[in-house]
Amino acid sequence: MSRQFRFSAKDWNGQTIRDLVRAANKEEASELLRSRNLVLLTLKEQSNLQMTLKKGVLNILHSLGYRPYSIRDLMIFCRQFATMFKAGINMVQCLKILSNQREMAALQKITGAAAAEVERGASLSAALKNRPGQLPVLMISMIEAGEASGKLDAVMEKMADHFEKEHDFSEKIRSATFYPAFIVAVSVIVMAIMVLFVLPQFAAIFETMGMEMPFLTRFLLVMATAISSHKIYLALILTLIFTGALLFARTKKGRRLIDRLRLNLPFFGKLYRQAVTARFARTLAILLASGINLHQALQMSGKVIDNTIIKEALIRLDKALNRGEALAGAMQKEPCFSSLLTEMIRIGEETGALEQTLNSTARFYEKETSYVVDRLGTILEPALLLIIGFFIGLLVLSILSPMYRIFEMI
Repeated sequence: MSRQFRFSAKDWNGQTIRDLVRAANKEEASELLRSRNLVLLTLKEQSNLQMTLKKGVLNILHSLGYRPYSIRDLMIFCRQFATMFKAGINMVQCLKILSNQREMAALQKITGAAAAEVERGASLSAALKNRPGQLPVLMISMIEAGEASGKLDAVMEKMADHFEKEHDFSEKIRSATFYPAFIVAVSVIVMAIMVLFVLPQFAAIFETMGMEMPFLTRFLLVMATAISSHKIYLALILTLIFTGALLFARTKKGRRLIDRLRLNLPFFGKLYRQAVTARFARTLAILLASGINLHQALQMSGKVIDNTIIKEALIRLDKALNRGEALAGAMQKEPCFSSLLTEMIRIGEETGALEQTLNSTARFYEKETSYVVDRLGTILEPALLLIIGFFIGLLVLSILSPMYRIFEMI
């Protein structure tokens, strides 16, 4: 049974590599690393408890959407690899050059380890597949298809274009939602400071003067006192609620419930559907353009789409294709797919230009989502300012109204 060892070593370029290696014992691990032309610095076995804890933490982080790299890192990796490979640089050298790029530091360890695997005779897709949970399934499958067809440079260019579009799309959504989120966060902090620290100071002054405080001031003061007196219990309750919600979200039932809510929320559900449809159409188009058949393309698309309801629908579509049904006809029975997407796929099947119609559909939904996000930002900003201004106004009023009474008494 193989064990896992954590090592640090120097390669012939003087670069320090820190990674994991599997072997039966320390001697075999040392020999394996020497065969990679590495000068071993440290080698330590990783205990089962460490591996279990690390795997558990990584699984939780991955379920929350965390990855050690960004879409931009993948875009740069694919673009530079395609450029160098097309220029005649061999695969191992391409990977070694990329592993030294500081611009995408998050991928240095992955590319360095992949270079060592490829140098020993492994294919690039197999070398990257040995890094589970780190690179997108779509990317590995596309590389595998590129190696099989002998068009790896063209496939990497397509992947670079795909990641570039995803990066631009996600950045547009992020930039549109950042300002409202920032306003809400700052306002909550300001209101919390006023309620918990400023208001009690004024309340102490009013009490020494024997004044009866207005109802609003008394209400906010009771809230502030309750929070201050029971902050440990409150933090514990909030932690338990958050942990419970997180654990429920990791169950199959919880995941289905959350994904169904994301699809059916008023207004935001439509926005989410458009974003998912754009990603599905773009992914399916790029897979078909790379020579992958429709069955495999649907299966790979299911691994890329982060929604269990749509994943289950894609499984049913694949089964319908196996029974000889047309893709558009099968999609009509699935309510999670829009009628426009279904009709565009029908046209693509009839004309034999499915890839082109999917790309057109993806562009349409990306533009629609961008328009909605822009309009949402335009509407949300003044609405949030009004709501936040109202609550801050109440806080100011709760402090100023007793002060006016003081002035009247003087």
